[in-house]
Amino acid sequence: MQVFYNAGEQAYAPERSFFTGRFTPYPEVPGRTQALLAWVQAQPTLTLETPPPVTREALTAVHDPGYVDTMAELCAKLQPEEAFFPFNMQHAPLLLRSPYPRIRMGYYALDGSTPLVPASHATALSAAATAQAGAQALLDGARHAYCLMRPPGHHAGRDTFGGYCLFNNAAVAAGLLAGQGKVAILDVDYHHGNGTQDIFFDRDDVLYVSLHCRPEEAYPYIAGSAEETGHGRGAGCNLNLPLPGGTDWAAYRPALEQGLAAIRRFAPDMLVLSAGFDTLADDPIGTFALLPGDMAPLGRLVGELGCPTLIVQEGGYHIPSLAPALQSLLEGLDMLG
Repeated sequence: MQVFYNAGEQAYAPERSFFTGRFTPYPEVPGRTQALLAWVQAQPTLTLETPPPVTREALTAVHDPGYVDTMAELCAKLQPEEAFFPFNMQHAPLLLRSPYPRIRMGYYALDGSTPLVPASHATALSAAATAQAGAQALLDGARHAYCLMRPPGHHAGRDTFGGYCLFNNAAVAAGLLAGQGKVAILDVDYHHGNGTQDIFFDRDDVLYVSLHCRPEEAYPYIAGSAEETGHGRGAGCNLNLPLPGGTDWAAYRPALEQGLAAIRRFAPDMLVLSAGFDTLADDPIGTFALLPGDMAPLGRLVGELGCPTLIVQEGGYHIPSLAPALQSLLEGLDMLG
């Protein structure tokens, strides 16, 4: 199986996040991919490939061009050790009139959790390129592929960033795949993928299904309720399955089966799996109680869909648990044979 990875992301290492009113250590660290990469490199049936650059067309199909360009302009102007936290976070069009990218960037900020550093834009491009390459592999006939990248992407909306996410990698992949057939996105990260929902909320060619901690308890707080089912042409193409903190596999499985039933009814040609491992019991920012071994039955149930499947790495912040979880997931999906 092909695994796509861009080593340039190792230079991206913000130190702090501003979350719920205080500075905290940044949990989205290079060690996350280092642990997963070491495991991948030890597997004889996995082929590691470096993706070509992402095209502007693939990015702007799911992101506002002004957002893409403002991030590039601001990151190019930051000092080597500087971390930029937006100070005027509001979706006010007046901000976009400013000639200063530091002001315009506030329009696109969902929150203060994700500082921009000089490497942010290049790293976001490399993650999107990884997703693009994985999607192309499916279009070229592969049954499965895995995209190992950071930062994650599912909190990045059409014109917003936050939650450690800059560009929406799963959306880049799904946008490319949707040109060749119907696509379902199954998001099993602990947090709701508000950005993915935002991008596809009014589309009927992409079904978004998310299992996550309910918004009363967990980030992003502003989205993820069961009542959010799509808009316009996309009505009925968004399914949120919020779960309470403490959810273990016994409670998780019925919700997963409900989501998979919706995917079967949609009858997609291809599946994008937003694979977050922050559902595990040891995760420092999650409250679910899944175990790495639970990823195997999760994978088996997903594999029963019989769809060509692209796995896109999302969250997961307890580094020792990441490789065991990935191994279990791929074994369940029968991707290691």
